[in-house]
Amino acid sequence: MTSTFTKVSMMFFALAILSGCGSSSSSSSEATRLDLAAAPMAAIGAPQAAGAKTFSNDLGDSITLTRAYLVLWSSTIKTECDASFIVFLERTLDFLLPVASAHTTATPTSTGIPYVIDLLATDGVAIEIGSLSPPTNDYCGISLEPLAADDDTINLPSAVGDPNMVGKTLYLEGGYTLAGGGSGSISISTGAALATRNLLLNPLVSISDANRSGEVTLTINYDRWFDSVDLSQLEIETATFTNPGDLNAGRVLQNVVDSIHQQ
Repeated sequence: MTSTFTKVSMMFFALAILSGCGSSSSSSSEATRLDLAAAPMAAIGAPQAAGAKTFSNDLGDSITLTRAYLVLWSSTIKTECDASFIVFLERTLDFLLPVASAHTTATPTSTGIPYVIDLLATDGVAIEIGSLSPPTNDYCGISLEPLAADDDTINLPSAVGDPNMVGKTLYLEGGYTLAGGGSGSISISTGAALATRNLLLNPLVSISDANRSGEVTLTINYDRWFDSVDLSQLEIETATFTNPGDLNAGRVLQNVVDSIHQQ
């Protein structure tokens, strides 16, 4: 009788352990999700509706953009944001010649498909640029790589009159009026690799067993892209093609990188 009771007790004890293990495994394997998005936003003045965007640079010149596209090739969240990560923020543009390239490999902490961001969309309305399923951790930073689009890039413009963004990192069309008089046109099209943009996240993005989802939204201040740029010289520089090594074209591309912030 004692032996039968002991066997039954041991059986119930074993079932309890198995049940507990199954419950723990289910909880720890629950998927995480971190959504990434970006939104155009004027740094100065009221938000603008979708369509042509008009603004002034720091020299008092008026600019109107009638087309504006930027490609973010990949976005990677970081758990270590030491001095080297911060120093990287000061790096000058690292321009490369456009080359055919496959997607980067997606990982739980890095997107693998490029996204085209239309800067003429409504200010402040976030555009999805990817989704991650990262391990539980505290994430302190994000690295963004603006590189040329390929055929599988998401949000490629397709309306009549839109540019073919395949092979391009940045495309701009528009016009300007100088503060001192005179006007002209803006035309920038390049497949150059722009500098990686490293951003410290504030606050930290914490993915944990208790909090398995989060989001990071970026803003892109398009109205700062032409600060300290001689627009008449920019027009001359970009009349045939955009050379990132030219003074004013290079300044625009640097401003584009610097204009990306966390919302």
